[in-house]
Amino acid sequence: MDSAREWPLADAVVAADAALLAGRTTNAELQRVLDTVRHWPGAARAVRAIGLADGRAESPLETRGRLRIVGAGFPSPELQVEIRVAGRLVAVVDAWFDEAAVAVEFDGRVKYSDPWRGRTPERVLREEKRREDELRALDVRVVRIADADLDAGWPPVEARLRALLAAPGPAVRSFSATPRARGVRRAG
Repeated sequence: MDSAREWPLADAVVAADAALLAGRTTNAELQRVLDTVRHWPGAARAVRAIGLADGRAESPLETRGRLRIVGAGFPSPELQVEIRVAGRLVAVVDAWFDEAAVAVEFDGRVKYSDPWRGRTPERVLREEKRREDELRALDVRVVRIADADLDAGWPPVEARLRALLAAPGPAVRSFSATPRARGVRRAG
């Protein structure tokens, strides 16, 4: 909890998200600790950080990206949403805006440079392309956000996201979108 009281907001939320994802703590435990430290210096910062924590975020980039989105005045997206067609899993998107049918994918380098499940970087890239093509065929709009987009590259990403969210998604959907209850820890 000291990290949530003392660290910069983004760092504290990254740490809380990682702890929740790893099962090292629960939201209920974090709330109990907040009750204990409510009068300590930095308690208001801790309340804010824990209020933003979500154990479904699967990487620091996903956490920082979500914070950037919310900080820009957008609603908080659902995380780790399964997109299915006739029961078949098409994709699990990192973040999802349901009304507009907009998926946000956070593209970190590790996904391509050190893929998990024994895949090669080339295979990961092909799978990502096929998956995105299939999403677009369902009238799901996709925004990809990389680390560099969260700083100087943010204004065009924000403008694109704002434009996409201003338009409703398809009136008739051939897919379902269901948030997962938990994120998935990645292992080499």
